[in-house]
Amino acid sequence: MSGQHFDAGRDALDFIDVLTRLNDPQTIITSLRDKLASFGFHAFLITGLPETGDRIAPLVLLNGWPDGWFELYVRQNYADDDPIAAHCKTTINPFVWDEVYRQEVASARQQEIMRRASDFKMIHGFCVPIHNEDGFKAVVTMAGDKPDLSRPSRSAIHLMSLYAHAKAEAAMHGTQGHCLTVREREVLTWMAVGKSTEGVAEVLNIRAGTVEAHYQNAARKLGARGRTRTVVEAHLRGEIQL
Repeated sequence: MSGQHFDAGRDALDFIDVLTRLNDPQTIITSLRDKLASFGFHAFLITGLPETGDRIAPLVLLNGWPDGWFELYVRQNYADDDPIAAHCKTTINPFVWDEVYRQEVASARQQEIMRRASDFKMIHGFCVPIHNEDGFKAVVTMAGDKPDLSRPSRSAIHLMSLYAHAKAEAAMHGTQGHCLTVREREVLTWMAVGKSTEGVAEVLNIRAGTVEAHYQNAARKLGARGRTRTVVEAHLRGEIQL
């Protein structure tokens, strides 16, 4: 399947353009489900994660899990012991489920969770943790029985997930815009096309330290952490155009 996504970056940008025009949560769910299905994923969830003993349901932004699985997950309070969910809070990096879960060292409860997930053909999965300046915020998690987990596809899905989360949050709760300065928008625009700090400095004829300061200011205003997330937030809010 990876051959279908040899231009994964273009695929991701095309999907982002589609999401830009959507505002209704259900149409966002449908669009994301269709796109992830092209990579072999049939289940996805965009959600915050509760503290031990709390409920996950109020934290869910978009629910694309199979019928019956979400109800079972909530009823059995699996969020407290889910090994995949636990790892999301400890890393800012996207990861494949198999990189985290090892049956031979898992507790009986963890084995039960993963076994029941496989009953719904959620066998191989991919997670994109969402962090902001305050730490963990949410996760975009997806699964299938034989998904495309090639490196190019992971990179494309990573970018799409960041944008889908931002779009879902805006659709569900609304987003208060932040006004970036002209220079901050210029810096983020050049970063969006792949320029390094030094590359942006050269193009704008300013110091690298000044570029970094503009980037940090923009990230703070947007409540974002990391360059990719900052660029996504700026695009979502109409501050820059890709």
